[in-house]
Amino acid sequence: MKPVNRNLLLVGIPAALVLIAGLFLFSMGEALLDTAAGLFPNSSGEVGDVEGYAILLNLLGSGFSGLAGLLVQALAAAAILYGGILLVLGAVARLVYRATPGRILAYRILTGIQLVVFALPAPAFAQLWRSSVQNDAFLPLWPVCLLLLVVLAVLTGRNTYTARIWNG
Repeated sequence: MKPVNRNLLLVGIPAALVLIAGLFLFSMGEALLDTAAGLFPNSSGEVGDVEGYAILLNLLGSGFSGLAGLLVQALAAAAILYGGILLVLGAVARLVYRATPGRILAYRILTGIQLVVFALPAPAFAQLWRSSVQNDAFLPLWPVCLLLLVVLAVLTGRNTYTARIWNG
């Protein structure tokens, strides 16, 4: 397999998975917003004290559900944007590639930008790992994500910035 195709898969598969997860999260946020709209109280006629307090509690629940829905959709939008940018950069880089000096330079620049975007979550994963260890609640998900991110970035960089690119 050519190194450029391998690079496309090394970054493209995780990007596609993040994009799919973002789309799923966005639909879950939409469901939370629909639930919040359903919790909004309908008051008709005169309301007594006890019913008024119940309506206020219902409004509070509706507001928190709506806020949760908005936060989930914001997180989903970030995941969709992240995965989409990675996929677009990878596809454009693959289309640009040809075994000529100018095209390889353009490919390397685009792949470098893609690797910078790909590595953006690394500090957050490291911080989450550190805080989970400090709080005696070690979660192996964060070091695994960080290790996977670093390994994929190193393999992609090795394929891109060594002589392997000329042989493919």
